[in-house]
Amino acid sequence: MPSVLAGPQWTGSSYIDSFRRTRQPTPNELLAELKNTAWTCASINAATCANYPPRLYVITEHHHPQPKCATKALSPWAERRIRTLPHLSARLRSAARIEEVTEHPLLTLLQHANPIHNACDLWELTTLYQEVHGSAYWYLDLDPVRGIPQAIWILPSQNMTPRRDPGSKSLVDYYLYRNSRNETRFAPEQIIHFAYPDPRDPYTSGLSPLRACFEQVALTSDYAAFKKAKFENHALPDAIISPEEVMGEEERDRLETQWNNRFRRGGAGKVVVAESSLKVSLLNQSMGDLAALADMKATKEDIANAFHVPIAFLTTQTNLANLQASQSQHMSLAISPRLERRDQKLNAQLVPLYDATGRLFLASEDPVPLDRDMLIQQQIADLKYGVVAINEIRSERGLPPVEWGEVPWLPLQWERTDFPRPCEAPHLGRNRTPKPDTPNDGD
Repeated sequence: MPSVLAGPQWTGSSYIDSFRRTRQPTPNELLAELKNTAWTCASINAATCANYPPRLYVITEHHHPQPKCATKALSPWAERRIRTLPHLSARLRSAARIEEVTEHPLLTLLQHANPIHNACDLWELTTLYQEVHGSAYWYLDLDPVRGIPQAIWILPSQNMTPRRDPGSKSLVDYYLYRNSRNETRFAPEQIIHFAYPDPRDPYTSGLSPLRACFEQVALTSDYAAFKKAKFENHALPDAIISPEEVMGEEERDRLETQWNNRFRRGGAGKVVVAESSLKVSLLNQSMGDLAALADMKATKEDIANAFHVPIAFLTTQTNLANLQASQSQHMSLAISPRLERRDQKLNAQLVPLYDATGRLFLASEDPVPLDRDMLIQQQIADLKYGVVAINEIRSERGLPPVEWGEVPWLPLQWERTDFPRPCEAPHLGRNRTPKPDTPNDGD
């Protein structure tokens, strides 16, 4: 690698606002802001990605032997979808057959990552750390004999730092993990680093959606804290009691204690009888100056846009059509790129530990929902015009073939232009060909 790429790449300002008052947030500060709308958006993306775990497939070319692992055949629709994946098209161009692997040590590892986390925990935490910090780290506990992982441990991203020795030509010489007690160094071959693209440092860092909207998230937290302080009476009193004459300090404290004991903590509606003339002024706390901020619509939309979460997911002012369109948009623009990025990282660093031939690969299901009405119309048209046979449609639905469905059917009034006609059928009935007029015998 060019030596200029080694080391930190970002040389810009360390402040995030134009007034140079707010510095770049630390990983722990980012984690502290994971609440309110930010938590909602991050958890939606993480849980959705966890619902689409990658599946293991094996390629068989013409000169390859049969796979040694247990496999099952793919449906024609599933195989077509796998072959059209952009990041796998070149790899699958010469594959004669693609099968799904049903039993393999890699599948066992991903199902039971470690004694604490199952498969859902593994995928959800991986995406969640990327949503917050832009990076997620897997520690592979490698078997010293076989060289394959015995367990996968997720390392908290806020404690991880890629490090490089002085004068080294490597991007990362080790990963430093620090907590409140000690430090631990991990070799690069023991770590799988998942990262979102970061234009400031495209090699060792990741830019998270939470960091991209940190100012809006901090604004929401400040407003919530201010409103809570208002409600708890930390800013303005509800009433002012003014005596008609000068009152001693002990008498003032006694009256204040008596007033609070009667009216605080559910004491509304009670009365107090004063020993002297008092003037009570009630204060109305106006929140009109915070009306624009109280709505928080613009801030919520900015946060949702950073996480690629449709605003229809965060409001009740929507209908079924908008919700379905938003779901398709979310799957296409947010979930699908995240799954593809995750699969490519695993195919590059994890799968080769189990397969040196390159026949195995991981791929997730397509999260974009199908337009079932359009799919049904397409199947009807394909059957009507003889594009596919009935058994092909039945195979895609998991139904057994039928004897009369091996070849495509055509409408009864259709036939091939070169169809052989051994004999001409007579034209009878209403559709017979009229005969030319013949002269009558008397003419």
